[in-house]
Amino acid sequence: MEDFKIFTLPTKTEEDDEPEETRRSTSKEIDDDDGYPPHKNRILFLLIVAIICVFSIVVIRIVTTFEDYEVVKSWERKDSAESKYKSFGGNLIKYSGDGIFYTDFDGTLIWNFTYDMTNPCIDTKGTYVIAYDKKGTEVDIFSTKGFEKQLTTTTPIVEARVAAQGTVALLLQENNTSYIQMYDKSGSLLVSGEIHPENRGFPISMAISSDATRLLLSVLNVNKGELNSELVFYDFTSAGKAEEDNIVASYTYIGLLLPKVEYLKNDKAVAFGDSKIIIFNNNLKATLVKEIPLENEMKSVFYNDDHFGFITEKVVENGELVNELSVYNLYGFKSISKEITESFSDVSLMDNDEILLFGDNNIAIYNLQGFEKFHTNIDEKIFGVVPGVTSRRYYLIEETKTEEIGLK
Repeated sequence: MEDFKIFTLPTKTEEDDEPEETRRSTSKEIDDDDGYPPHKNRILFLLIVAIICVFSIVVIRIVTTFEDYEVVKSWERKDSAESKYKSFGGNLIKYSGDGIFYTDFDGTLIWNFTYDMTNPCIDTKGTYVIAYDKKGTEVDIFSTKGFEKQLTTTTPIVEARVAAQGTVALLLQENNTSYIQMYDKSGSLLVSGEIHPENRGFPISMAISSDATRLLLSVLNVNKGELNSELVFYDFTSAGKAEEDNIVASYTYIGLLLPKVEYLKNDKAVAFGDSKIIIFNNNLKATLVKEIPLENEMKSVFYNDDHFGFITEKVVENGELVNELSVYNLYGFKSISKEITESFSDVSLMDNDEILLFGDNNIAIYNLQGFEKFHTNIDEKIFGVVPGVTSRRYYLIEETKTEEIGLK
């Protein structure tokens, strides 16, 4: 809003008899010298220019492709061939069958823990991470500060998930019977239940809400040769306790396989199927938001807290087989649909909402508008890429070193 000033009008004097042009000139000089507020049209013009400049900068950043990079820093690293990596709490998690390490990107150790696992897996949420042995019996709970608790089960683990405050949910299975158990970070049992195949089927995927009050199971059932999947929503608040077995909602899908379920931002549930992706609200009854049918064969899915995506395989007009990359927001609206002609072994949505595709030596980064931001080949095998502190900085996790790079 403009500032308005009130001035006392002068009484007419002999100066008023001066020629009109002289008075106008004098008045303009007073305006300029005294710094009076500029005219509305001038303000509007400057505002439009500022908006155009900001818009131009944003557009340039969206469409700009970087073809090269410079190495800002480099740190040598010695790892076993089976080591895997994940960004966590602004630093780096490295894990293998021998143990888990939490380090700075320069390799400085924050904490580590040794174990002996045949098929190590991890899950992270907030400031907590768990490492568990799939088909084994060990689960280790950590925070950014270090080791918290070890859980040992008597039944093989199918999947383990962690909530933001450290609560752990376990899906166990033995002799066709499945078990659901939940523990707090100190190891106290909170929830325990059984699922028998003749009553419901075989749970194949599990998700836990950020506050650990909700649990979602994808259950597979085969009846007379016909495959179907059921999504079962549990609620452990006082509202859910009023329902039988704490089940507040369930949905059955004939002929659909749902191998992955997840709670994303604001605990909106998403179920990833072989021919359909389903989004649910975060209310008590988990009402349906949208179903997204897939026209082509699903190859992989990926997500972060705000978006999810998938790659399907399709045949184009000339008969060539290509991959199609699609990304959606949590309301089911499509952000990207793009053909990918090159071959990549991994795809992920990074924390900065950019899509990363990489193979052994090949890297491509796309933004959510579908423009390729960066594409290059690296001399060494790539294990991962992590965004840096600015939009042009990244950490490359390579076979023998970690590099901080700047795009140019």
